[in-house]
Parts: sequence; structure tokens; C-alpha cells
Amino acid sequence: MADIEERILLIGQDENCDRLAAHLAREGYVVERAESVEALTHARAEQPVDADLVVVSSDARGIRELTSFLDVSKVPIIALNQPVTASDVVTTLRAGASDLVVVPFKDFVDADRVIAQQLSRVRLQKDYAHARSELERANRDLQTGLAELRNDQSAGRQVQQKMLPDRNQTFCGFHFDHMLKPSLYLSGDFLDYFSLSKNKAFFYLADVSGHGASSAFVTVLLKNLTNRLQRNLRRGSSDDILDPHRFLARVNKELIDTQLGKHLTIFAGILDVERKVLRYSLGAHYPMPIVWTNGHPHYLEGRGKAVGMMEDATYETLEVPIGPDFRLVAFSDGVLDVVNANSLAEKEALLLETVAQAGHTIGSLEKALGLDVIRDLPDDIAVLSIASTE
Repeated sequence: MADIEERILLIGQDENCDRLAAHLAREGYVVERAESVEALTHARAEQPVDADLVVVSSDARGIRELTSFLDVSKVPIIALNQPVTASDVVTTLRAGASDLVVVPFKDFVDADRVIAQQLSRVRLQKDYAHARSELERANRDLQTGLAELRNDQSAGRQVQQKMLPDRNQTFCGFHFDHMLKPSLYLSGDFLDYFSLSKNKAFFYLADVSGHGASSAFVTVLLKNLTNRLQRNLRRGSSDDILDPHRFLARVNKELIDTQLGKHLTIFAGILDVERKVLRYSLGAHYPMPIVWTNGHPHYLEGRGKAVGMMEDATYETLEVPIGPDFRLVAFSDGVLDVVNANSLAEKEALLLETVAQAGHTIGSLEKALGLDVIRDLPDDIAVLSIASTE
């Protein structure tokens, strides 16, 4: 016995229809009857046709009338016909029948096969319509979610932009400027610069592992830690910020304590006007910062472990003298993606050559590296520029 939910409408009152109706009922089908196409046409105004399959004992004219109010793409029509010629079959199918069964019945094998085929088609169409409806609903939900995500990330980007220092600042005898181009809405690159006293200026450039919101969240922690260390210095509770290596150690501890699974590379330094030295520490920063000595740019020396990976990591503070022509440019590693060379060594050499030709200003570097025209970046790019005003 069939286990089926589709409804079959059987139109006709002859013996063939009666036999077929009894057979379908025995097979477990839900069968409804109508006397004729004409009777169904008049009755449908009060009671619309609710069927998944129509079986009709009628000629081509009656089938055409059925198709005037039935969508045969959704409700197939099976015609019950006397033995017919090929021309009659074509006429019946052209009238709108999906298939036909020859009557009178010797048995119901052909009828069962044709009905099963058409109901299988109906089920496939229903499954397709349901799948399409679910897909459209999922797409609407996705679009809504994406819009919310864009709004959230846009708000996050505004917050992150406000955390950055103002561009083109001058203090402690140095001019500071920067550029930050995120590959997504939010950036894992971050930088800051500020005065610790009239003779000391502090700065750093950090690159958090990964991209997006989780990396951007670490930049918020970094900014908050920096602000806290400045407050500690002012009230005399801690002077960790006066030594770049102790600053990196504090960042390392804070990151590990958060258990976010994030680490960062960083270049941090203090410009000491009184001693005329740059004191700096490196936490796996790459590429190395570029400084000018006697008018010639070169990479700084030094090394250090990434910050936020190992509890026992230690860092050192290095020193280089500051001359009246002091210039410094630092990049995050995203800049290497826009340097057209094969190996890292070749990229480093070409980057140094580009900086030597372009100079230290953000505008000239942006143009020389093509950052003023590139829109889709594979990685965040941050650039820090510092120059003596003497």
C-alpha cells in the first residue's frame, strides 16, 4: 500500500474511472472525484482545485479547458484514452497532458507506472521549491547578518581610527606622521607616539597576528596598556615605559594573561633629546626600521622574540645616536606584499632603495610604493615616519 500525501483528482464517471478510483484507494492514495471537466470548471469558483495530480477521461478539448486554470508545470494531467493513433497521442500531449494511459484497463500496471512517474516529478518540484525557499530565506538572513557585521565593523573602525595619534605632530624636536591602510574594515596593525617629558618622546609600531576583529581587539588592549603606563609614570607608581625592553615585557605579560591566543611583532623606541640617542627594542619586528645616518638610509640592527608567545621572553634595549639629520621610517610587514621582488632579501633591498629615493615623508612613500592607488591589500600596512626638526 502506498504511503503518500499527494492528492489525486480523478475526473470522469465512466467505468474506467470507477475501476481506477477503487484501485487507487486500495493502494492507499487520497482520491477525489469530479463528474466532468465542465462540472469542475463551474465548481472551482467556490472551491479551488486542490490536487497534486489530475487524471481525466476527456478529449483534447477538455484537457485544454483544464489547462486554462491549472498550472500543468505544478499539477500534471494524465489523460485516459481509448486505443489511439500516434496523431491522437500528439494532439493529447499538445493540449496539455503530461502523459496518457490507454483504457479500458486489462490491469493497472501502466496506470501505476505513469502515476508514480508523475507524482515523483511533483515531489521533486516540491522539494526544489522548498529548497529554493529555504535558500532564499538563508540568503536574506545572510544579507541581514552581513549588514549587521558591516555596521559593527564600521563602528569598530571608527573607534580604532580615533585611538590613533593625530597626524603631523611635532614635539620634543621631532616631527611625527603615519599612515595605516587596513586590508579589512579593522586592522591588526597599530602605532602610537607621544611625549613622556619635554626631552623624551615615545613611539611604537605593532603588528598583531591575524586579521579582523580579534586582532583589532588586541590593539585596543595595547592602547589601554600604553595609557595606563603613562598614568603610572605621572603618579610615580611605575616607570616601565621609560625603557623599551620593559615596555615590551609588560605587553608580553598582558597578552599572555588575556589568553586570547594572539601575539604581535613590535618596534618601540624612545627619542632622548638630552642624551641625543634613540633607545629601542624589537619584538620580532620585520622588516627592520630604516634610519638615516650622515644622509644615508640603512636598516637598524637588533632582534627579539615575538610578544605574547612565551612567558620567559626577554628583550633588550639598543641605542643609536641622533644627529641633526635624523630620519626614521618603520613599516609593518604588509609593505613587503607590494614590493615587487622574489625573495625576502630582494624585497628588503628594493624597499631600502625605494625609501632612499622617495625620502621619509608619508606622501612620498605612499606614492613611491603605489599605496595611493592600491585598493585591495592582502595584508594591513602601517607606516611610521619620524624626522628631526633641527
